[in-house]
Amino acid sequence: MKKVLLFCAALVVALNASADITYMTCAEAKAYTLDNLQSGESSADSVAITGYVTNTNGSISRGQQTFWLDDVKGTTKTFQAYWCNMPLGNDDTPLEVGDKVIIKGYLLNYNGTTAEMKNGDVVILERNIVERETIEVGVCEAIEEGEALASGDLTEDYFQVKGVISSVDRTDSTNFQQTVWMTCSDNSKRFEGYYMTLTDKQFVDVKDTVLMLGRITNFNGTIEIANGKMWTIGRAQREEIKTIEATVEEALAVGQALADNETTRDTYVVRGYVDSIAAAYDSQYKNISFFLTTDINNPTYDLEVYRCKADGDIELGSEVIVTGKIKKYVTTKNEETTTLIEIVNGTFEYVTSDALYDVTTDQTTVKTLENGRLIIRRNNRRYNAVGVEL
Repeated sequence: MKKVLLFCAALVVALNASADITYMTCAEAKAYTLDNLQSGESSADSVAITGYVTNTNGSISRGQQTFWLDDVKGTTKTFQAYWCNMPLGNDDTPLEVGDKVIIKGYLLNYNGTTAEMKNGDVVILERNIVERETIEVGVCEAIEEGEALASGDLTEDYFQVKGVISSVDRTDSTNFQQTVWMTCSDNSKRFEGYYMTLTDKQFVDVKDTVLMLGRITNFNGTIEIANGKMWTIGRAQREEIKTIEATVEEALAVGQALADNETTRDTYVVRGYVDSIAAAYDSQYKNISFFLTTDINNPTYDLEVYRCKADGDIELGSEVIVTGKIKKYVTTKNEETTTLIEIVNGTFEYVTSDALYDVTTDQTTVKTLENGRLIIRRNNRRYNAVGVEL
């Protein structure tokens, strides 16, 4: 232990010797970020922030972890470290509340309200000893545990949840992760495993039996384990997965027929025009979200292509072919329910390399979810999902 502390001390000294890094407390970093950077703006120079971990779900995903820091031990969430890079060799040892760290990277004003550092590098200075139990439960019990939490809270202990997969949502083949759902047989309530790491590197499908391990959270009413571990303990007999060609309208009909938050097993190939960008290209995860329409001159704003794999931005008005599974995404917030039909985590190819049709100013539209509600922004005006101006 003494050697580890000496190494960390030497590392801090070496970092301090770098003239181009500014060292800040968590309070200083938050004040500077919110007072001097515009919403969405990053600092020009890198900084190093020292603090104690005050909130985390205790999970590492893709070698990264998200957590909150403060200048003293406790529960105050002063500065957010968003998917920061853990030191090599720490893939199975996530940060816990009370750990002392340095994060190095660029300040970011997120949404005008949150001071954060995205994809910074973590140096661990001190480890806090945290003893947690691992409790074995079924799906129904796991849901009860989550429903007892306030929105955004986590269980203190880890839970090992055994159940049968009722729906597969997203699959990340590169990092061996999947997002899946299990259903309580007593009341049909659903439990989500969000981007679970497959420790046995075996992808699961509907009717497979799995074990999930992690801390249960109530995420805005969705009961889940996020970024935990999952492994397969029983395989169901496989049914043939079909690849089906469909129009935008046919894809919408398939999605509407699904149960809430259900995803098809079959893969669909859908051809249409890009009428708007729902979420800009993400260079880290190399994906983009957009909406498809059959008639570019009369966009319908109904079918979203969510987190589609891409190498860069996509041109509005382009004719594309999208391949992926269809999902009926339903979310309720502030007593208002939004339903979106999506093609999730698919791929696309251009029918032509450039947009064949011009998209006029009136048709250049951006759609976002605000508090669980679909909002269409066009010409600096806001409309709801059926086109009524707000």
